[in-house]
Amino acid sequence: MKGRLAFMVVAIPLLVHAESGLTALRFVDATEEAGIAFTHEQGASGRRYMVEIAGGGILVFDYDGDGLPDLYFVNGAPLPGDSDAPTPNVLYRNVGNGRFLDVTKLAGLESHGYGMGGSAADVDNDGDVDLIVTAFGENLFFRNNGDGSFREAAVGVGDKRWGTSATFFDANDDGFVDLYVTNYLRFTIETHRDCVSPHRGIPSYCHPQEYDGVEDVLYINRGDGSFDDKTKASGIDVSKGGKGLGVVATDYDDDGDIDLYVANDTTANFLFQNDGSGRFREVGLEAGVAYNEEGLPEAGMGVDWGDVDRDGRMDLVVTNFDFETNTLYQNLGEGFFFDATAAFGLGNESLTELGFGCELADFDNDGWLDLVVTNGHILDNIAEVQSNLSFAQPAQLFQNVEGRFRNVSSTAGEALARPRVGRGLAVLDFDRDGDLDLVLANNGGAAELLRNDSNANHWLELRLIGTASNRDGIGTRIVSGSFSEELRAGSSYLAQSELTIHIGLGAEPRLDNIEVRWPSGTVEVLESLESDRLYVVKENEGVIAAHARRP
Repeated sequence: MKGRLAFMVVAIPLLVHAESGLTALRFVDATEEAGIAFTHEQGASGRRYMVEIAGGGILVFDYDGDGLPDLYFVNGAPLPGDSDAPTPNVLYRNVGNGRFLDVTKLAGLESHGYGMGGSAADVDNDGDVDLIVTAFGENLFFRNNGDGSFREAAVGVGDKRWGTSATFFDANDDGFVDLYVTNYLRFTIETHRDCVSPHRGIPSYCHPQEYDGVEDVLYINRGDGSFDDKTKASGIDVSKGGKGLGVVATDYDDDGDIDLYVANDTTANFLFQNDGSGRFREVGLEAGVAYNEEGLPEAGMGVDWGDVDRDGRMDLVVTNFDFETNTLYQNLGEGFFFDATAAFGLGNESLTELGFGCELADFDNDGWLDLVVTNGHILDNIAEVQSNLSFAQPAQLFQNVEGRFRNVSSTAGEALARPRVGRGLAVLDFDRDGDLDLVLANNGGAAELLRNDSNANHWLELRLIGTASNRDGIGTRIVSGSFSEELRAGSSYLAQSELTIHIGLGAEPRLDNIEVRWPSGTVEVLESLESDRLYVVKENEGVIAAHARRP
């Protein structure tokens, strides 16, 4: 029934250009070559504490302002019964030429505790990027000193509940980014329960239904980079706790303010509609994105927005449990969505995988957003329960062919196809060659940097500097013809991708015009932009710098 209904409403071309015209997508493992040697610590001791299986996170941001994306891996920590050796988060500085250097200690980011994910943005509009790290325990905030170092600061976000994903966005259009943090379960080491598989009676991590959910938090920026908890005052009703794992912000209804979507685990997902004043109303059910098309809640993990059918409206993808599809909600306009998973070719392809981090991005630079998902089960002994499933699983890559996804995972290279217990995933162009690369944070395993070696098309990138808007330009909408994209901070699962807007141009040598719609309401038009360049765009000033691709 899902497929039949979808084809009745999806107005997109399904007859695509010939297979021979497609760019062959290929990713190679650049981890060792780049100098990255991070391994996630889950703290497992055999007790199967719920938190062990949730991390780790990856945040991409330019911490030193040199124009290159740096990597911050969020680590777990020892738990009772495990080694007590320190396991700090790790910051890798991008030093150019595809290489990274561990600068954690120099930057003052040797935080300990059981980290999960976070988000990065310039919260005080002083020109450098600050950082929140969510945790099983107290969330930590690090203020950038402007000299390549950070200091831990008490800014009102030190919640001690189980924080997972986070995103910075401007909720009230005052020119300062605010912060939404998802919280997961009311679980502590002291409330741990020993659970067994209902199928085989063997020890197992508990089902999330064994624990109550925990309320998410919306923090409003005071205008100086410190925050007040305004969750209830802003109309966000999460009194029952949604078991939040993923969050992403965008203007889904095109009314000029930023809305929020939260992926919840085994409970209804939330869609918070902004009324323009920074007050929100939960409309997930009426909009059609709280449940799947059968009317059932799914195990929401990762989440991202993107205009996958190039109709100017932001569509939504949510990763879920095995034997649930990764769900794609097509934005129909007027505030309504449709579960168009089958129509877009994503139904059967994800049934035996358990998805976590996901990103919609144009990996072949053809102007259409592709989809990447990192997978990995939450039960380390799942193969004993179901022989056709595995703990470590390959990632998946879906190439968008004019509005329909084609699974190209098996031909995109061994680096993508090898099994891993995938969790956080982010997108960046670390080598500045014009195609988008991947960084993966794996639970209890080594992180991976996968270089995209498939670029055969033209592209351009925009780095934004807000003046009346927030400094990073988060929430800015870019429109060019049928192309539409919006700059977002935290997304995916426990992750944040590079804060640039990437536009694939196919064979076009230039882009005639781009409309830049800033959060402040300012609209600028950029004309005759040559391809294969990164443009720095400042609000009310237009292009202030252009950088050609790296040779």
